[in-house]
Amino acid sequence: MNSHRNNPSIFAPSSFWLVAVLLIVLACGLAVRLFDLTDPPLDYAATRQLRSAMIARGMYYEHNISAPEWKREMAISLGNRSMIEPNIVESVVAGTYLIVGGEHLWIARIYSALYWVLGGVALFFLVKEMVSADGAVIALVYYLLAPFGFIVSRTFIPDPLMTALIVTAWWTFYRWHRTSTWKWAILAGLAAGMAMFVKFIAIFFLLGGMAIVVLMRKKITETLRDGQIWVMMALAALPPLLYTAYGVFLVGTLGQQFQGRFFPQLWGDIKFYLQWKNALATVTGRDYILLVGLIGLIFLKKWLQRGFLLGIWAGYVIYGFGFSYHFMTHYYYHLPAIPLLAISIGALAEYVFAWIRKHKIFKYLAWAGLAAILIAGLVLGYGKLAEDDYRHEPDWYKTVASLVERDASIITLSQNYSYRIEYYGWINPWNWPGTEDFEHAALQGAEPEPFSKRFADYTAGYDYFLVTRMDELKRQEKLYNELYNNYPIYKEGGGFVIFDLRP
Repeated sequence: MNSHRNNPSIFAPSSFWLVAVLLIVLACGLAVRLFDLTDPPLDYAATRQLRSAMIARGMYYEHNISAPEWKREMAISLGNRSMIEPNIVESVVAGTYLIVGGEHLWIARIYSALYWVLGGVALFFLVKEMVSADGAVIALVYYLLAPFGFIVSRTFIPDPLMTALIVTAWWTFYRWHRTSTWKWAILAGLAAGMAMFVKFIAIFFLLGGMAIVVLMRKKITETLRDGQIWVMMALAALPPLLYTAYGVFLVGTLGQQFQGRFFPQLWGDIKFYLQWKNALATVTGRDYILLVGLIGLIFLKKWLQRGFLLGIWAGYVIYGFGFSYHFMTHYYYHLPAIPLLAISIGALAEYVFAWIRKHKIFKYLAWAGLAAILIAGLVLGYGKLAEDDYRHEPDWYKTVASLVERDASIITLSQNYSYRIEYYGWINPWNWPGTEDFEHAALQGAEPEPFSKRFADYTAGYDYFLVTRMDELKRQEKLYNELYNNYPIYKEGGGFVIFDLRP
């Protein structure tokens, strides 16, 4: 038995205080995420958020028969996106739109924030069992107040829900390891299966750690005869496998999502590793926080606990090599590293608290420090969320889109693969690729298509070429010259130009 169980907790000396501290910290974590709710979802990963927004809107208007017919048709058309993962978060938001009687994007922020905060409950009880109640408090505070988490944990993407389910799977699995009961085996299997169902990449944060614990706890012959393990594996594997089979073999479009993600040629580039390190440091807070968290692995009291976390870190590393391009460009791919680091930070904190408990005066300082951290976190969070204001953008895109006829055929070179003008302007254009798309295609080894052929293929039968990425238009010199030299300007203004492609 760990020695910390014989020492009174500083923050939770009784069950009452345990619940009180947990609720206070969770309330602070939720409160900061509810600030500035109505700001449009353009603060981070706008492409991914607007994709979810259009899917949810399409679901909502599909059942909103009182809406104008053109609006229903447009919303359903824009919401008909290619399969990536199950539209779980979008379905929940669309259902809420129907209940409240309107499309309010801030509802999605509330749900994501709730997912993240509820994941914190699982993290707290996991660290409490692995380390101590005091270590669990510190782990939870870090998880809720990590600066990157302020933004991403309330975005309209599936990752906050996936991360919360990953942490829930860690906790229920660790409880199963401690108790060997059917209850926890079933809960662990269900949690792991749901995490991978939300996003299959959750497997990288589950399989390695769980496999090490299973292999370390018993002899291999006993493990193979353990029915709980087989049931747990079946419950975890069934949801993602069924969805993958459905998307690949029945619908036939999910297989396309596996293309353009594996770039082993990046492994030999030192920039890849530097950008990986910078991404992880940005997500977890700072370089020194990342270092402190990794050092905290040493302070876990049991080899099995260390093996559990090291197995998860090993899965994360494999994940990074498998998704090397996205690891550099999509920082939210690193999001589960926050709760993973929180566990070892909690272990290091418990080592400090073991010394603090011997000196009564420092116990009061610990309480004061916790209060100061929570207040500072609230101030920092509110300041970070208030840095940018995007409320002016929806009306601007709506105005630009209204300058062309509703039934016109439009090519666009616009922000976020034209998702902004699609969502706010209620148009369904064909997006012209940006420089970043050509670079991504080159990484895949695609042969560059002659400009004249690409332009002819894109513009055949279209009425207008609408540009809001003016700097990008200048970067694409051939496109710039083709449009300005051969096509009249239909409309132009601050930040946009529309070329008339009609004969």
